[in-house]
Amino acid sequence: MKKSLSVLLKSFVVVIGWALSPVIGAFLIDPENQQLSPYQLAFFRYFLAAIALYFILIFQQKVKNKEIIYSLRNKWPKYILVSIMSAFMPVLLFLAVEYTSASSASFLLNSNVILIPIFAIIFLKEKMRKNYIIGIAVSTIGLFLVIFDNNLLALADLSVEAISGNLLAFGSGFFWALYTVFLKKFFADENPILVTFISLIMGSLYLVFFAFIIPPYVTMAFDILGIILVIVLAVVSTSLAYSYWLSLLKVLPTTQTGIIQSFVPMTSVLLSILFLEETISYIFGIGGALIIIGIIIVEWKIKEQLVGLSSTDQKKEIEEENLIENQ
Repeated sequence: MKKSLSVLLKSFVVVIGWALSPVIGAFLIDPENQQLSPYQLAFFRYFLAAIALYFILIFQQKVKNKEIIYSLRNKWPKYILVSIMSAFMPVLLFLAVEYTSASSASFLLNSNVILIPIFAIIFLKEKMRKNYIIGIAVSTIGLFLVIFDNNLLALADLSVEAISGNLLAFGSGFFWALYTVFLKKFFADENPILVTFISLIMGSLYLVFFAFIIPPYVTMAFDILGIILVIVLAVVSTSLAYSYWLSLLKVLPTTQTGIIQSFVPMTSVLLSILFLEETISYIFGIGGALIIIGIIIVEWKIKEQLVGLSSTDQKKEIEEENLIENQ
């Protein structure tokens, strides 16, 4: 009972945390009430999240400072690569919500799930599964509908800004997928939270230049609500959500984790309607539904592999393989 409650609470934090990212970004970067630039918001998100992850490493996971230094010293070129990818993720997301809705940004960001198998085939030499092909095809149609949305029916009034924003959000998902695959390629034997801490702290160092040194930049104008939202974005949406997600991957089958992630964009839509007064078209609704269906199909592999197997050892082997694949 306690384990089920723990899984439920962690899943709730992951869904709410990740769903809030584009919503908070859209609110803080709104030109009518702008408190931060996209680069400044990305910096604070990563820097504060890295501090939170550091305390998780030291006090919860009992990791010593010398272990962090050793990992960085031995794999610093790889850390530079993944930290650049990780730095692009929030920047592109927050740039996107300047031009498109938080709802669209969330759906396009979470398209990383259908990009990961493609990059895994290219960079990790993994096999192409049948469900990958089906899921990617379904989600690709959904991505097309979400990216172009109302422009499909009004080509004469084509909104370049909205489409550009949607492509930026898709780019954020693109870098998230690359980041995930390269983590597996280079850091499969490392503590994932340690790797995330180092990549976040390095990413925040890059972002300092764009946020505060290289013009033009926005003069920050924090109010109390803005400060609270930045802390929520860093602690809940980044450090806690990521830590809980890693722990969920260890105890849940892939099908369930895929379903959990499919709730993220749907929750973003509800939050956007409630707090940002956004509206959605039926084209967006159809596209969003296809993206979610594609995500579930792509993640639906454990059940597919276990069908027809009678050997307990075979089933255990496949489950372990999929667990490793997620980590």
